[in-house]
Amino acid sequence: MQLRGFLLLALLALLALTSAVAKKKDKVKKGGPGGECTEWTWGPCTPSSKDCGVGFREGTCGAQTQRIRCRLPCSWKKEFGAKKGKGKD
Repeated sequence: MQLRGFLLLALLALLALTSAVAKKKDKVKKGGPGGECTEWTWGPCTPSSKDCGVGFREGTCGAQTQRIRCRLPCSWKKEFGAKKGKGKD
């Protein structure tokens, strides 16, 4: 009987947690309090270290600013004809 009570309590806690997360995601999508913002301007992805990898991108809309994670692939230089190594060919 105690096991059923524990499982019921765990299920209710899980439902409450998922509901809170869903509300938070919905708030971010709508641009936060004060209405929807439709004219977001996003800057380039700036890696946290060196010139590739995980970094951040900032977006602005009026007085609102958001910062999201992004990833810049380390193979992007190949598209511009960069050669591997520093020696002469």
